[in-house]
Amino acid sequence: MAAAAAGAATMGAGMAAPAAAAAPAPQYRLVLGTAKDSEYRGINARGDIIGVSPDPARFGREEGFVIKAGTTTPTFLADPGTNNQNSVPRSIDDQGVVVGRYLKNVVVPGGAMEVTRPAIWPGPGGAGSDLGVNPTGSADAFGINGQQQIVGWQGGPTSITPWQRNGTTVTNLPPFGGSKDTEALGENSNGVVVGDATVPGGTLPGGDQVALEWANGKLTTLGQLDGGAWSEALAINTAGQAVGSAAPAGSSLLDSHAVMFSGGKAIDLNVPRGVNQGTAHATAINTAGVIVGDDSVFPDVSGIGNGFVYRNGHATELNSLIKPTPNVRVGGATGINDAGDIAVTAVLTGPDGMVSTVGYECPTVHFGVARRLMLLTAEASAGERVVVCAHLLVDSTGEHLLPPVLRRSGHRTRDRGPHKHSGRDLESGPRGHPRGLGLRHRVLR
Repeated sequence: MAAAAAGAATMGAGMAAPAAAAAPAPQYRLVLGTAKDSEYRGINARGDIIGVSPDPARFGREEGFVIKAGTTTPTFLADPGTNNQNSVPRSIDDQGVVVGRYLKNVVVPGGAMEVTRPAIWPGPGGAGSDLGVNPTGSADAFGINGQQQIVGWQGGPTSITPWQRNGTTVTNLPPFGGSKDTEALGENSNGVVVGDATVPGGTLPGGDQVALEWANGKLTTLGQLDGGAWSEALAINTAGQAVGSAAPAGSSLLDSHAVMFSGGKAIDLNVPRGVNQGTAHATAINTAGVIVGDDSVFPDVSGIGNGFVYRNGHATELNSLIKPTPNVRVGGATGINDAGDIAVTAVLTGPDGMVSTVGYECPTVHFGVARRLMLLTAEASAGERVVVCAHLLVDSTGEHLLPPVLRRSGHRTRDRGPHKHSGRDLESGPRGHPRGLGLRHRVLR
């Protein structure tokens, strides 16, 4: 998100990990918003949120939205052109400009097909427009910075390659040597880009993978974890610190760890790990070096790890920083801004034990500043899956608002995995086939 890519930056490969300190993590309050059946995907410096939700005006089809700071009502993004659909915001800059993708309906011999296309929206309610990258093929946009430099991937006949757009000029970033799948996933305001690439051969099915960084047109590998063969970089902050996920030697991507990249290697953040291990990811980092993501503790059948925050050299589960709330578990975090506001996933458990995923925001409450909080209460009947949105607010006292009660949403949803891995949609990977939990590209961002 924009907060992880704002301000000046240097190359991340040589940056040191945050120094260890004993300062405790702040406490958070849980506050429910008004958007039901929604997922938060990111947050910018002023607190604007991007996400996806069923749009009643489009027959309940899932579309992208923006929730402006200080409000709780989502404003849906308009799909570029006519007969196109399924907008998904990937990133929002600090002025509220959004980039992402939509599905374009293309007539082909014998019928029609949907093609993933990159788009830009000037803000909530604004009409989206196609970015024009790889105009006759597929492409996607994943990051935008304060200078409105945009990065993403484009699909060719035999390969996936990265690109960067500056103004109206699109530059093809150098792919990793020998790789048929190199993608750019984020950048900071100095134009330093991070991503990953598959490596032919190696020890893993389908090939190994390495985290990458591009600075001034030069490609650098960010390294692996303890001699492992799989890594990806998902975000980079103003100091050039890159974070992501990596698997140690002898492990596959199904046992990846949340990491920071430093000195040509991945540094394990040592987030909490579950009995059965599993994947963990650092998904965002702010200017102060505070990192958020999802760990590999899976307390229920949702397949979603708990959310964590890493600061002062220590990772803490977000659930331990709020007063216990019945039926609610805070899951993976997808974004953090410089105010400490965190966008996260969560899981609601119904009376019968059924679970559902939930979008949350975790905005900071600054000391001495009063803020009106809007709440949504809910109830759930047996077997209902409920998706709502909420807020977690930092508070020095740890004071917690009234626990949410599940309310029937009237809409059943399938269980979903965490929002973000390397960012591609479960429904529409770059080659048109789905990608599931634990695979290289997990559900959406």
